[in-house]
Amino acid sequence: MLKSIDILIGLSVVMLIVSMAVTLMTQAMLALRQSRGKHLLAGLVDLLEQLDPGVERRCAEEIAKMILRSPILNGGKIFGLIRYGEVIHREELTKMLLDLASRDPKDVTMTELQQTALKGLKKVMAENGISDPDQTLKNIHMAALQLEKSNPELAHDVRQNIALLQEAASQFLAKINLRFDSVIDRVSERFTFGARVWTFVSATVVAVVLQLDTVTLVNRFAMDDAMRTAFVEEAMKIDQAQYVVASLEAQSATPLPVSDKIERQYFTFLAKQGVILPPTSLELWFDNWKNVNLPGLMISILLLSLGAPFWYSVLNRSLQLRSVLAQKDDIQRVIRHTTQPAGEVSDGGVGTSGGRRSSGP
Repeated sequence: MLKSIDILIGLSVVMLIVSMAVTLMTQAMLALRQSRGKHLLAGLVDLLEQLDPGVERRCAEEIAKMILRSPILNGGKIFGLIRYGEVIHREELTKMLLDLASRDPKDVTMTELQQTALKGLKKVMAENGISDPDQTLKNIHMAALQLEKSNPELAHDVRQNIALLQEAASQFLAKINLRFDSVIDRVSERFTFGARVWTFVSATVVAVVLQLDTVTLVNRFAMDDAMRTAFVEEAMKIDQAQYVVASLEAQSATPLPVSDKIERQYFTFLAKQGVILPPTSLELWFDNWKNVNLPGLMISILLLSLGAPFWYSVLNRSLQLRSVLAQKDDIQRVIRHTTQPAGEVSDGGVGTSGGRRSSGP
């Protein structure tokens, strides 16, 4: 039983370490594609289209782009391009729509499509109870300021929401408040699905490059006692390191990424144990494919797709189970090596004399 747990611990260590590379690759791809921002953009377009049947999709899309590329919400620049913002609160959206509608649609710094979109937005607001967006926005700011003065204990978003309800009560605000949460839920679901797809793609790339064969790996763990022992010791180090990181995160209330130095140490350990074979040369890499089991490679891809948090949880529970089993194994070994009086039952109800336990006269 203890050997099986050690095999599981060794496999968990390998999957946890390699999953870190999968996570980094997935995050890089999502960031380069602006996946979260684009999903949010699509969600805002859907929301704006629902405000009025006459809103054209191209105008709604242009308004959403102006919001997510604004200096307040944008995600900075990458390769000289402004990234879409990835987070927006309901109160922020309402105030930014009021701010856009208060601009002069004849502003020469805007494109023709932007001017058309702002005219349409102002018309929608007028038809839904807000005839003067500029004055409404000023009233909201003053109401929020008065609330901060009179009720400083209230949270910022609470003050903003109360100010909006006081100064911008209308069908326009009602439609946004009614549909915002459901739209954001759909955005989150779409992003999660896309992230899972990219995780699977990243897992495939990493498993193929490292030629990670789970079947061969498990067989090696089963036959090599020294290798199992080395991985159990490494697992204890990883578990202790993760405990320290979790304590620091609890103090700072922010997640701490694994440093590049620690990650390189983990991969160096795998390389020394011969678990992964970095492609030092293409010739050796291609030659090694004859030793790779294709079903084992597919299993590795599926296991890596589960993610690093899953494998850390498995590793933590396996170490706890191993500790309990090791203690029981030590107790049983002590009992087996202890001299017992004649006739005392030592195991399974069989006495030292070899006869069956007597049930009485």
